[in-house]
Amino acid sequence: MSLPMPAPKAVLRIVINFCLVGWGAAIIAQASRMRPGYVRLPWLHDLAIFFFFSLVAFALFFAEYQLVQGLTKHDLNVTLGYVQSLGCFLLLLSGLWGIYYANGRGLTTPSNPAFTENALLAIYIFGHVIFLGNVIWSYVREGSAR
Repeated sequence: MSLPMPAPKAVLRIVINFCLVGWGAAIIAQASRMRPGYVRLPWLHDLAIFFFFSLVAFALFFAEYQLVQGLTKHDLNVTLGYVQSLGCFLLLLSGLWGIYYANGRGLTTPSNPAFTENALLAIYIFGHVIFLGNVIWSYVREGSAR
């Protein structure tokens, strides 16, 4: 018996929860280190910022799905929805890998901010381009069905 694949909006909700938990864990880890003789770990700060802006991106994608499907009363293309949600999640993982890789060079070594900023930019651009393509594709498909 196979489990049904969750809808793209459900995948976005799962990734939102993943980002929320990651952001909270990074903030808690930072706060637990605050005591006399505190040494700030730059990678932990980078991780918290990266999770926060990823959370904003995925919440925006989810809100766009809700808004477009609510206004048009039609479902968007499921395949393109999976490309958007899973593709952006892979970009999120690559950004986390960049922070982890920089951490492997030492606990006080900051991650490469350009890489994490580029990963966030790629998430935003890729997600919105695929979403707009999904909306256009859905309207074209609906228009040709008439």
